[in-house]
Amino acid sequence: MSVKTVVVDTKEALQFSTTTYLAKGFVVANALPDKVVMQKKKEFKALWAILGFFFCVIPLVVYIIYYVAQPEVEIVEINVMQR
Repeated sequence: MSVKTVVVDTKEALQFSTTTYLAKGFVVANALPDKVVMQKKKEFKALWAILGFFFCVIPLVVYIIYYVAQPEVEIVEINVMQR
């Protein structure tokens, strides 16, 4: 599991960062006034697997290795910088 920490200056920047990660497919796991923890589960992209199967077996094997190497859950923690 990988945790990425993002530090922002204001609560408005916290809201903006949260919205940005929501647009990328993350969901809010925990929200406090000055901290938001978000997560995104990995997903298997069937289109890439099918294309790899039809065009060449090697890209399919490479994609499967890439998929297995990804963390199960990607977590982002956004904090407001304390002044």
